[in-house]
Amino acid sequence: MAETGALAVRMLRPAEALRGLVDAYYIVATEVAVADQLLAGPGNIRFTLAGEWRLTSNGVHIPTPPRAALFGPTDRAATFASTGAAIMLGAGLTPTGWAQLFDVAASTLRNRVCELADVAGDHDTARIDAALAVAPDDAGIAAALDAWLIARAAARRAADPRIAAVHRALLAAPVDVPGFAAAAGVSERTLHRLCLRALGFAPKALLRQKRFLRTLERVRGVLDRPLSGLIDDGYVDQSHFNRDFRYFMGTTPTAYFDSPREIMRRAAVARRTATGRGLQGLHPAAA
Repeated sequence: MAETGALAVRMLRPAEALRGLVDAYYIVATEVAVADQLLAGPGNIRFTLAGEWRLTSNGVHIPTPPRAALFGPTDRAATFASTGAAIMLGAGLTPTGWAQLFDVAASTLRNRVCELADVAGDHDTARIDAALAVAPDDAGIAAALDAWLIARAAARRAADPRIAAVHRALLAAPVDVPGFAAAAGVSERTLHRLCLRALGFAPKALLRQKRFLRTLERVRGVLDRPLSGLIDDGYVDQSHFNRDFRYFMGTTPTAYFDSPREIMRRAAVARRTATGRGLQGLHPAAA
């Protein structure tokens, strides 16, 4: 848990039966208006338990369902903000989890948000809404999510096992698409199809995104050291990384690291304690 004064970020562990499908549950609770940046990464299910949260990207407001939403994978940062006191609950999905839980291709919802009921159905969504409404505490919230997700996963056909292989290969940092396909044990054509289905983007774009996230994870906690010694080997030089930083974050490294990052700093600490990784996009793939 990362908690200070009016703002708290808590990570909860999903049930063992959800290993490989959901990496963590998280709760962001604030007593005051707060804003931060969501990073590029995998899809999430999010619930607004109290208050109101707003999402903007490149200065454009993105309508967000008032209660239960499915956030697609993203390749750019977006600003999310509460208008005052508010509570958000989320479940971080792995690529296998996305494919197991939802029929919609991740590419259809990349950089988009939709009503959870649009993809999970009104009945299923009403069930989890009702369970969360009576959950007395964090343990009750986790138990409600566990029961709902386990039941939903069990009622559906198993996801293509090659998706987990693709995810593992991606996290092993292949240098190019042919190497990515070889590591996953599939053809480049199949790799492309599986990436769109479960990760939302083409293989080349995913390699670029993960290279950026690996470097961001390294530099966030050691800002007193020169970046040149921390950037991923896939970058030619620091200027190359700076260009990617602006592409994914919409700002410069200096501006970003000088910003408060009140939620994401706490989330990184809590996630690293719970899962061993500070960023959802770097969470280990299913075995």
